[in-house]
Amino acid sequence: MDKCCTVTLPTEMRDVKIQNYINGEWAAPSSGAYLKNYNPATGMEIAPIPDSKSADINNAVAAAKSAFPMWSNMPGVERAVILNCIADLIDQNCEMLAKLESQDQGKTVVSATAIDIPLCAGYFRQFAKYVTEGIRETESSMKVACTLSSINMMVPSSQLATTQHVASGVAALITPWNFPLLMVCEKLAPCIAVGNTCVVKPTELTSVTTYLLTHILNAAGVPKGVVNIVFGSGVNAGEPLVKHPDVRLVSFTGGSVTGSKIGAMAGGLFKRVSLELGGKCPSVVFSDCDLEHAITTHIRGAYQNQGEICLAACRQYVQRDIYEQFLDGFRKQARQEICVGDPASPKTFYGPVVTSQHMEKVTSYIRLAQEEGAKVEFLVNPNDPAIMNVSDDGRLTIKGLEGGYFIAPTLITNIKQSSRVMQEEIFGPVVCVVPFDTEEEGIQLANDTKYGLGASVWTGDQTRLGRVMRQLNAGNVWGNSWLAWDDCMPFGGMGCSGTSREHGPWSLEFYTETKALYTHRM
Repeated sequence: MDKCCTVTLPTEMRDVKIQNYINGEWAAPSSGAYLKNYNPATGMEIAPIPDSKSADINNAVAAAKSAFPMWSNMPGVERAVILNCIADLIDQNCEMLAKLESQDQGKTVVSATAIDIPLCAGYFRQFAKYVTEGIRETESSMKVACTLSSINMMVPSSQLATTQHVASGVAALITPWNFPLLMVCEKLAPCIAVGNTCVVKPTELTSVTTYLLTHILNAAGVPKGVVNIVFGSGVNAGEPLVKHPDVRLVSFTGGSVTGSKIGAMAGGLFKRVSLELGGKCPSVVFSDCDLEHAITTHIRGAYQNQGEICLAACRQYVQRDIYEQFLDGFRKQARQEICVGDPASPKTFYGPVVTSQHMEKVTSYIRLAQEEGAKVEFLVNPNDPAIMNVSDDGRLTIKGLEGGYFIAPTLITNIKQSSRVMQEEIFGPVVCVVPFDTEEEGIQLANDTKYGLGASVWTGDQTRLGRVMRQLNAGNVWGNSWLAWDDCMPFGGMGCSGTSREHGPWSLEFYTETKALYTHRM
């Protein structure tokens, strides 16, 4: 690592004092107001979040606009040096970032250390490589004999046509709470790699690690104004950011209701918009699948990260021939392997959900299923000494963490396809398992949703695997696997799951304007 690429960050939550980062400087919100923030494992208050308003957004956008000419004209290889330095600093502080991410969001330290934080660094390295190599442009040449541009020419000519990708300007990057730092880095890396400047508005529910990122950006040598990070609510900070006349493009990841509002606001102002929204992802499990592998993966797909994953396998359709066998294996393995509790413990499979309000939302769906006559089971290990109580709607009381927002791994069967529990995104550790008979029925049930983000198919018949995968209406479809990730592939959804694609070359397309250049040669 370059010796200039070092940074000192707070190592304990009590030392974190979140401030806005505007034009390379840290500052309190103009209003002087802060939002309360809680550790989801304990329910105790932690670092308060600036309640920023339009004045803070205006200052941040002005700084980004001022920095754009310098940054966009900097050679890509020079920007890449800075991006690689950011990646190095993230790696250097991986354990500390993972610990504070866990305390802020509820995810386990193990998953944050192994997945979230390394991927953050990976995004910066990936796009540093892209801009070092240069964006691939399209070239075309043709004889110009009878076109609108040549019809009046007296002598024959030929034409060279090339594309040019140029930075768009000031971008608004608005991110969710389930993967706080990861979602920021996923958008920020390609955005600034290609020469844009930006204002980041992270969720007010999990802002700690994004604040720490401001110190990493500063230490890595990101020039003033290139990246500005403003904390606060969607109403007070997010909406004025989307509406700001100097913001050229908006990338948002979050719920479909909020995404609809952002799309309407930004689209009406002719801004480029990327919306990565919610999901209600199905899996279709045929009787000839590798059952042991399917059960293990479906447990992970249902409960990993507390089920707070837009691609969670929350609707599982299992062919009737193996339905009871699948359920028996699912129940047994989940009770044996899923430990719900302290997210700092390496034994914990998943921790608390993000807030008390979200816990109420998730458990309201469990109560609805019970009211509708569905079978609801809480797959807790009866021998787990840390579980002091399981309430009727799945809330868990964990010894030593009695104030935390814990929910039992919940299995719902005998549920109607038309139920809101089957049709709406719950975003918690709740899975519905439903039988089907024929291939056609499995496809129909899987596609019976307003969402279209992810899906998976499980079968030993390779011909059927390809056939069914191509018939599922989702932007991401896995065969005999789930969440096998490739960041060089496009990511996005259909329907209420979104409107565009990002990642890899698709991010380069979104974050740039494409010009067509025509040169006549006599």
